[in-house]
Amino acid sequence: MTRSKRLFFLLFLFFIPVSLAAQEDTPPQIPGGFNFDLSSTLGGIYYQDALGIQLAFTRIPFEGTIDKNNYILGANDLVSIELNTSQKVLLRGILVNPQGDVILPSIGTVNVAGLTIIEAEEKIQTIAAKTFNDVAVYLSVESPRSLIVHITGGVPYPGKYLTFPQTRVDQVIYQSITDGNRDLTKSVSNSSNFLDKGNFSFRDITIERANGDIITADLIKYFRTGNYESNPFVKDGDLITIKKVSREAPKLSISGGVKTEIELEFRKGDSPQDLLEISGGFVDEADTSKLLVFRRSVAGVERIELSPNTWNTFELIPNDRVVVPLSRETDFSTSVWVYGEVETPGNFPIINGQTSASEILDLSGGVTSEALISAAYLVRNNNPKNGIPNDFNSDLLKRTSDQVLQGLEYLDAESRVSQNKVFIDLKDQNQLQNLKLYDGDRLYIPRDPQTIFVFGQVNNPGYFPFSGENNFTVSDYISRAGGFALAADKERVFVIKAGNSTWFDPLDTKIESGDKIFVDRQPIEELNALRTYEIQKAQLKNQRVQLIMTAITTITGIITTYVAITK
Repeated sequence: MTRSKRLFFLLFLFFIPVSLAAQEDTPPQIPGGFNFDLSSTLGGIYYQDALGIQLAFTRIPFEGTIDKNNYILGANDLVSIELNTSQKVLLRGILVNPQGDVILPSIGTVNVAGLTIIEAEEKIQTIAAKTFNDVAVYLSVESPRSLIVHITGGVPYPGKYLTFPQTRVDQVIYQSITDGNRDLTKSVSNSSNFLDKGNFSFRDITIERANGDIITADLIKYFRTGNYESNPFVKDGDLITIKKVSREAPKLSISGGVKTEIELEFRKGDSPQDLLEISGGFVDEADTSKLLVFRRSVAGVERIELSPNTWNTFELIPNDRVVVPLSRETDFSTSVWVYGEVETPGNFPIINGQTSASEILDLSGGVTSEALISAAYLVRNNNPKNGIPNDFNSDLLKRTSDQVLQGLEYLDAESRVSQNKVFIDLKDQNQLQNLKLYDGDRLYIPRDPQTIFVFGQVNNPGYFPFSGENNFTVSDYISRAGGFALAADKERVFVIKAGNSTWFDPLDTKIESGDKIFVDRQPIEELNALRTYEIQKAQLKNQRVQLIMTAITTITGIITTYVAITK
């Protein structure tokens, strides 16, 4: 019997018990072993990989692919080994036993624990060469073993945790900080959730390998920049140490012209370039020619200016503050919006805080003949880059006010109505030239409706055509509205001006297009108040009668006494 035939005979004996065991343990719908069928229907070879199907059902969370040069084999790894000799032999489902050995037919026992896949292939090939001529060996991992890592330090749930290869530090430490769940075989969907769970040193996590090597992880840098080196893969037997940090622990910060201003834990070896990457980089208006480092010293605070070629080499010390200056060049992105009755409404560029309302009206072609120039107004945009806002804070005003409760309620109403609104008189050129615009401001020029709105206690409230005649009075418009209603208070008639909605006595203002005329009503008697008033009125009447009767009785008594004495 030739050597090849002996090998295939041994392989046949090797796979018989494996096949029988698979038939006992595997559900009927998933056949065990390899399945070859020379199908006349399909006209070819039908192949079903039952082992692959079973492994697919385990759904192991896995990032990327295994690196043959770095993956370390160990007990419970499930591997496949291909022997390329005069006839190819494929051994699937070979388990690395607890001693770290794989047992191969006709080759024997080979210890692969602690070897990379490449090293294991070389070792098996060296041993197989004693049995076969010109043999080449290829090893692949069918299902990686679970890894055990140890987490210690200041976390709430230290101890031993189970995970899989190709798992990064952030996934492994998540449960040790949150709920202590020891089974990490399910991937954590958002591992950054733990960043607000207590004061832990996420920038200086120490990982001690089983071989004695020590590396570190910086999860803040990983989450901010996506740098994989700051969040390495764990290995079997790793000891991960997470320290707690106090509120007084050394810090660094970067602020100014960056996308995200941030204060974070100091880490030895940090450079301004590191902080710049963590902050997301420069904003458009940043001065990218320099960085400023402010450092506390015995003499006070030192200001250090750094040119770009030193950002990566300058070593920061605890509590350094990095500031990115803003460019003093004009921001060409600023603009305002003009709506309504102008020749060309739209969005126009401005120089922030320098362009006037008069200039913008000129750019928009000026107002049309249908504009209601007395009702124009500007709405300010509270954009931080327009400067520090001086907001109307009614709560702050109440603190030192001597107003009664009703007065404070009125103050709240005023604050809600008047915020960010500037009324403009388009006929006042001095106001238009002095009114400076800022990015995001909106200028509204309403249409002149050529109407007067009459409402309140009139018989037919509504809009009525505006008459430009100077002798046309408020009474004339009320007459058009059907005259005063039954409950009208003819002494309380007001003209409400278009635009700023200010109330005037009809004798103190001129009626203009867009104005409103309001006729107030006589106060409505509330039922209980009316009854109380009637009762009080009756009581007062009774008191007066009693007072008169008492006076008469007193006078009568005096007269009677006087008469008796004189007799």
